[in-house]
Amino acid sequence: MNIIYRLCELEADGKLRDIRPKWYTKQNCLKSFLTAVENAGNSVNKVIFVHDGDGDTLLKMIPEKFQVVKINVKDNLQSLLKTLDIADELGLEDDIYFVEDDYLHLPDSISEIAIAVKQLGLVNGYDHLDRYTRSDDIEYPKELKFVGNHHWRTAEATCCTYAVEKTLFKQLSPTIRAFGLWDRGLFRHFWQQLGVGLWTAVPGLTTQVDLFMSPGVDWEGFNKNV
Repeated sequence: MNIIYRLCELEADGKLRDIRPKWYTKQNCLKSFLTAVENAGNSVNKVIFVHDGDGDTLLKMIPEKFQVVKINVKDNLQSLLKTLDIADELGLEDDIYFVEDDYLHLPDSISEIAIAVKQLGLVNGYDHLDRYTRSDDIEYPKELKFVGNHHWRTAEATCCTYAVEKTLFKQLSPTIRAFGLWDRGLFRHFWQQLGVGLWTAVPGLTTQVDLFMSPGVDWEGFNKNV
């Protein structure tokens, strides 16, 4: 699996947005990701970091063995499109995992995602709390499978962090570009118009660190030991 990790230095100075718990740091998100990559071993073919904007706190944490693409657009959408350019250049070389910089990864998360994406096509390790609390999801089949060493369930949508099987990405790439940052609309469209379903880990193998973290995991406790 190839991984494209998109990051910028906002919040790395400790000035957090209101959606963050007080214990959140981007540094620990990056550390947990790097540990998960190492634990995944040969499951990971290539890791490319796309670093946008000024500053180097996070940039200096990236091991030299990984490729860094430096951009200065300072724009969420434009940096997202840059990751898609890189993914398109990689072609059908391998499955692709797109990662945002505000996710914590459990140690076995990337190895499990690498296994699941080959069988399920479109996956994320984030068990959205939304799926347990919202009442406005579209109609989609509720299914549960055990793949690798983990359970996976169908889900309506996720954010811009997800893994996609290599041949499926070629089919979906133009649509991903068209939807840009409208992630919920993108995944709804995948199911309603293309019949492509999303699978998420249960319990979560990863979480976006905000108000809606994957349930069933002590993320604050995990964060202390990253």
